[in-house]
Amino acid sequence: MRYERAVFKPLGDLYLGVEFGDELALALNFKVIALNTALGASPIPGVTETIPTNRSLGIVYAPFTISRARLEARLREIEAGMGEVEEVPSRHLTIPIWYNDPWSDECAKAHGAPNNLEFLAEINKRTVEEVIKTHCGTDWWVSAVGFTPACFQAMPLGRAMALTAPKYLRPRTWTPERILCIAGQLTSFYPVRSPGGYQLLGRTPVELYDPLQRNPAFTDGPVLPRVGDRHTYAPIDEATYWEIRRQVEQGAYEYQIREEMFRIPAGRA
Repeated sequence: MRYERAVFKPLGDLYLGVEFGDELALALNFKVIALNTALGASPIPGVTETIPTNRSLGIVYAPFTISRARLEARLREIEAGMGEVEEVPSRHLTIPIWYNDPWSDECAKAHGAPNNLEFLAEINKRTVEEVIKTHCGTDWWVSAVGFTPACFQAMPLGRAMALTAPKYLRPRTWTPERILCIAGQLTSFYPVRSPGGYQLLGRTPVELYDPLQRNPAFTDGPVLPRVGDRHTYAPIDEATYWEIRRQVEQGAYEYQIREEMFRIPAGRA
């Protein structure tokens, strides 16, 4: 369901949720981004942080500076001025991926699971090569970032290219860092070694989280993914993986990022 007007939900004394619907939809994420952008352009005194997610915007505020009632009234004014959100600022990132990499296979075996890409091929009635071609054959829209730094959720912009994947029945106790993964129809990412239950797709040689901010791509902060980014996942082989990894470790890798405005594709709202 998509709400006619945003619904305000208190999340404690210092937090307010602004919810635009109860489904995962690109149009709702556009509204989240538009409101977040408007708050960045014209800050409300007392609002200290905003957290954009799939269908809602989390707002952290100082109640001694602005009351919840005043905050909600101001947000309602901004929402009314937004109108229909047809386009938003969006960055396009190309991320190299070594699909079916040995680290993912080793991790699956260590947890008593089959090769995850072979499992995905079986349940989607495709070959491993077709699964990889399908996954990298569409751009992916980042609709939320969080859980761990640079962990994101991304939905396919091409519905016909969607895969489906269940989570592990029993979560893994560890997952290698820089692993791309999928569950349901959402792609996600393990930036650091951590537990998890998404099916493992492959590993990237590039960093999406760099607390030392060694590369110019991290000038704005240690986390590269943003809500509203579009990702293209480019398959690479072992030799290319190690060459790019060498460039990353030397600080010489050039991230492929371009900034532009983006409209919802026809039939994809």
